[in-house]
Amino acid sequence: MDFLAPTIIVFAVLLVVAIAALSFEPADPFAAWIKLAERYGTARRPSAIQFPGQRIRFGGQRGTPKDLNAFVTFEATIDDFGLWITCKGIDDEQFPATLKIPGTHVRFVGEKGIDYVFDLYAEPPVRMSVRGEFGQALAERSRS
Repeated sequence: MDFLAPTIIVFAVLLVVAIAALSFEPADPFAAWIKLAERYGTARRPSAIQFPGQRIRFGGQRGTPKDLNAFVTFEATIDDFGLWITCKGIDDEQFPATLKIPGTHVRFVGEKGIDYVFDLYAEPPVRMSVRGEFGQALAERSRS
């Protein structure tokens, strides 16, 4: 029976490590952008830009969304179809720099401080955080 206690401790540690490894979500906002570009990427551009120079943060369901990098800004447009996001500061030869996301795929989650938080449907969903007038307009649109 003396050997049973260390064995149980080893199994408990292995169980905790396995659960942590399976539930770990890397904090890579660029991976979230690539996931969205694969699903919603388009070569088209919106006819007019409503919200230039936006700082949009991306992430997963857990954790805080983060900027792609310090040099990237976005242009956004909300129209009858949904949401257009164009990334300024990335090479669009690798993947599309413009996303055309249907309005039914944008869900308002809530406000967190001065940020408006949204879930964009992908596999798994991508969390997006925006501020100011753009966030307010998108929240109003996604509620209706």
